[in-house]
Amino acid sequence: MTDKKTFGSFIKLKRGEKNYSQKDLAEMLFVTEGAVSKWERGVSYPDITLISDICRVLDISEHELITASTDTDTRKMKHEARKFRVIRDTWFWVPTISYGVALLTCFICNLAIDRTLSWFFIVLTALICAYTFIPTVTSFFESKKLLAFCVSTYLSICLLLFTCAVYTGGISWFPTACIGTLMGYVMLFVPILLSNSPYSRYKFVFSFTITLILTVVLLLYIRIGNSFRILPAILIACYAFAPVILCAVIGTFPLDAFLKTGICIALSTVVYYFTEYAVDILFGTSESSYQVNFSDWRQCLEGNIYLLCLVSLLFVSAVLISIGIVRIRKNSNR
Repeated sequence: MTDKKTFGSFIKLKRGEKNYSQKDLAEMLFVTEGAVSKWERGVSYPDITLISDICRVLDISEHELITASTDTDTRKMKHEARKFRVIRDTWFWVPTISYGVALLTCFICNLAIDRTLSWFFIVLTALICAYTFIPTVTSFFESKKLLAFCVSTYLSICLLLFTCAVYTGGISWFPTACIGTLMGYVMLFVPILLSNSPYSRYKFVFSFTITLILTVVLLLYIRIGNSFRILPAILIACYAFAPVILCAVIGTFPLDAFLKTGICIALSTVVYYFTEYAVDILFGTSESSYQVNFSDWRQCLEGNIYLLCLVSLLFVSAVLISIGIVRIRKNSNR
């Protein structure tokens, strides 16, 4: 603890900031006014059992009392923490109250005008959906807030879609909309959710693979009400996702970044160049445009452009792969 004079001056300073007299401070601490006077004149220290009470009454920390100095950083942190709590509570309660008022208003209006609850349920589910986004239900969770946000917002969107489907009498499109929305959530949030997990290096592999599975499920559901060749459709979906998933797998290998990028560009370029050819084989059509003739751009425009893109991207990938190999050799020679 600091010397008695410095300690006493600090007690006097903090007492003055609170506009307390020596008598006021003494009464709050259940000591005599003379005891307070002795502290401030540097005659004696307060009893150790009074430390917590002095800190509470003068609104200071024990560290500040013992060192007889104001801990600016700590006070700033506490001030910012209080400010954050105010902003957080405001962010939660203002939208919550607003939604409640809007819901009550719509409830009364619907009953007063239509003598029944009709469009009110659309408003209800819409407000529930809005609530899961702003201020969100994450305020009720101590951990895994992002997961709670994803689940709550997705379910609220599905609830809103279901309500709209019931009111429009077109329930058949509801599963399609839900699966499509889930695909977007998987692509966006799965990599983020897995970022701090033991499987973080495989986050994009999981994301793209799950999206492919959902695409197949969506095709199977659409096939229930529509007539088309389901097997070729599934195969072309797998063909389209194959380079993306393979690139994600390549990204998990501890290889040079330039080398991995070059391999991924080459792989994707070749696969997507032959997409129309794959469609022709799977669906038995002959609409591909692979005719190449640089002296006849009018008749072979698409084929010429496809080939130029193929050659250009393969050249870029070759350059990147070469740089990667050179970097690997340099690192191995060190």
